[in-house]
Amino acid sequence: MYRDIAHAVYKRGEAAVGGHEMPGWGWAFVLLDIIIFFPLFLTVNYSLQHVFPTLAIVEDPSPPAYEPVSLNEDTQSVAEDNAPVADEAARGGSQARLITSSLRSTYRTLTAISGFRSLFRGFACYLVLTLAGGFVFGILSSTFIPSLIAAPVSALVLVQFHTAWTHIVISAPSSKSFRQRLPPFKKAFQATALPVVMFFFAKELSAFVPRMLAYAMSMNLPDPKRPGVIPEGDKNDIWKGVLVLLLALALNAFLVIPTQVILTRVQASLLPDEDDTIVPFDRSFQSKVEPAIVGGKGFVTVKDAWDSFPRASWVRLVKLYVKIYAAGLALGLLWMAVVIPEVVLILNHSKKIE
Repeated sequence: MYRDIAHAVYKRGEAAVGGHEMPGWGWAFVLLDIIIFFPLFLTVNYSLQHVFPTLAIVEDPSPPAYEPVSLNEDTQSVAEDNAPVADEAARGGSQARLITSSLRSTYRTLTAISGFRSLFRGFACYLVLTLAGGFVFGILSSTFIPSLIAAPVSALVLVQFHTAWTHIVISAPSSKSFRQRLPPFKKAFQATALPVVMFFFAKELSAFVPRMLAYAMSMNLPDPKRPGVIPEGDKNDIWKGVLVLLLALALNAFLVIPTQVILTRVQASLLPDEDDTIVPFDRSFQSKVEPAIVGGKGFVTVKDAWDSFPRASWVRLVKLYVKIYAAGLALGLLWMAVVIPEVVLILNHSKKIE
């Protein structure tokens, strides 16, 4: 959403500045905006939208009374202020003290590990996934394969990396190299192939269906073949846009998020026993996972991943997503409130090129 807003504002500014020479101090505004807003957008679009929900999905809502493992060099726990004590756990009072019950407690737990950079744990792996996935998707989509199929197939090729990213996010810092943290391809594929297809197909569908609705209602949409041309608005585009937005939100709520929960929990079930997690984590998934050493699969199934995620966790996750959406919307509005006056000021002091 914010990328579309940014693109629209940029194009309008570009069209307005066209034929004008920007004053030298205008570039100072551009540089200052990048310095200030890039870290903020990165935090919202990566940390809040990816890291925080992943932790919320794997956190056990009813952990046993225990003293969390310290991830610092000192003797204090990373969740010292959030961990339930024995009496609270016995009374069922741990729900109010869950690490991912609020953005603040999740933030404090992460930054207690290795400072601000903990908010971007797994970011290198994420970049590899983005580049490699984009490369494979580009090859597939350049043929006759539609994006609804190309996206899940390209994700299947990278199941090891998707699983490793989840493991890096939910576990304590490790001395293992990135290559050592990759699970065996055969096991990762066997465990996550179905949930990967479900999740990435749902993501593509959540973008495809609203776009088709917009076309069906004859909305004035940008033409991909003419990226520099901004379509003229129409008063009916307002209510049409609201319908498209509501449909997109509904598809995300009822398709994307549920399949994300399933995929993340299946991936988490493959976490090696020697890796400690930074949030309470039930490795047995309510005794549904049977270890491979005794003849079991060694990972949770799609059905069990769904059944072991209780209603209280769904409520907590939905609340988290509402807060994340609100934070992103607030940042987008703040960005527009800063950039639009800057564009107007620059235009008023630009010299027309003869």
